[in-house]
Amino acid sequence: MSASFSLLLDRRLMDHPFRILIIEDNPDTRANLRDILELDGHEVVVAASFSESKEIAKTAKIGLVITDRRLPEGMIEEFLPEVKENSADADIIVVTGFGDMHSTIAALRLGVTDYVIKPIIPDDIRSIVKRIAEKKLLQAELAEEHYFTNEVLKTVEAIVLVLDLDGHVIRFNPFFHQLTGWTQDELKGRDWFERCIPEHERVRVKEVFIATSHHEHTRGVVNDVSGKDGRRHRIRWSNTTLKDGDGEAEAVLAVGVDVSDLVEAQSRALQSERLAAIGQTMTALSHESRNALQRIKAASDVLSLEVAGNKNAEDDLHAIQRASSDLQCLLEEVRSFAAPIQVHHHTTSLGHVWQRAWGDIAATRKGRDAELIASCDSENLEVEIDTVRMEQVFRNLFENSLAACSDPVRIQIDFCSEDDEVEVKITDNGPGFNVEQEQKLFEPFYTTKRTGTGLGMSICQRIVEAHGGTILVEPCSSGACVVIRMPRRACNDMSHPSQLASLE
Repeated sequence: MSASFSLLLDRRLMDHPFRILIIEDNPDTRANLRDILELDGHEVVVAASFSESKEIAKTAKIGLVITDRRLPEGMIEEFLPEVKENSADADIIVVTGFGDMHSTIAALRLGVTDYVIKPIIPDDIRSIVKRIAEKKLLQAELAEEHYFTNEVLKTVEAIVLVLDLDGHVIRFNPFFHQLTGWTQDELKGRDWFERCIPEHERVRVKEVFIATSHHEHTRGVVNDVSGKDGRRHRIRWSNTTLKDGDGEAEAVLAVGVDVSDLVEAQSRALQSERLAAIGQTMTALSHESRNALQRIKAASDVLSLEVAGNKNAEDDLHAIQRASSDLQCLLEEVRSFAAPIQVHHHTTSLGHVWQRAWGDIAATRKGRDAELIASCDSENLEVEIDTVRMEQVFRNLFENSLAACSDPVRIQIDFCSEDDEVEVKITDNGPGFNVEQEQKLFEPFYTTKRTGTGLGMSICQRIVEAHGGTILVEPCSSGACVVIRMPRRACNDMSHPSQLASLE
């Protein structure tokens, strides 16, 4: 032990007195031992018999017991099990004037730390006690560090991951399980990159791992980690090597922070800027575009009279009219997304709303084997809603199902009303949503169709939220399932942000 480290231990021992229990029936020997040990700053308590020592041990945490072998009640060997029980973590030194090899071995087998022969030499007993005190202090500090480390690993909201030099998982902390769903048994000994890193990022992440394993500290590395359910989490890593006693790398320690929310917030901020720009542009163009489309419609109506009977000209004119109509719909969809949504509540039957929406898309489902099935009589389910807006929601959901499903198309609509809330569940028999689609379905401009703006579901979400409700995707064994929950009665607080959902 170095001189500086020994000095540090001496200081710590002075700050944390070592409590010693002396069991000795001879008053002079007891007093001498006490004076000797108190010179080193130890806290000493004394007992004249084993019975008296038991009472002391009940109220004081003892680090060391120094006991005479011959006590008033008998030989210490008879009481050693009870001494160890009363002072569970204490070391024991037996002092005797007539020791023999047999009794010494018996005492050591019973857990005695040391055996001292009388007469006691002060420097020797001080040295023995100091050694034991230092050992106890180091054990306590190690236990404290171990406890602290375990508590940090259990509570910190960061991934702590250890990989061997082949990239196989050795262990990870509980937060990784909470975040991803993976258990120790499922990943221990498995290839980290094959199991948890998306294929498109594996080469880059492996290069970082190899650099780290060659004693390089890497930080600020960001990549996706796949959870057990297939969801991806964006993680920012700080990596270093763990070394053996010879200074050789034996594992890689990676500490990762989930920045998915931050990335999403940044994405939303950029999206908001884009939407704000679109909103400003649409405000400027909306009036002129509407006028231009009106002129095209008026001119095409007049032209239809002039080309009557000319099939080729009529076909070309119809193509122009359809293109004009399509453009009108696209402009209207973008304009409705950019504009604030204000709802005007009316008491109506929810069944009438979805029936009208289904009727509105009769042309879309013409020639299709498509059926809408309601699980209960929703015509008697009265709600206070903006009927025009909610028809738009149902119409969009039905059109999405028709676009996604192959014939025969079966759309199931279920209603449930409890207290002041109504739940509508729309399920189809199509391919359903994958993990990415579930996560991005309500993002503006996200679409799985070949054509369209990708605003339909985002507008549906804004309409439902403007009613004080929620719309979300629920897991489904087959097909897609969208659930709408909203209050049956209108919210009186029209200042609620969802009541005037504007572009922000």
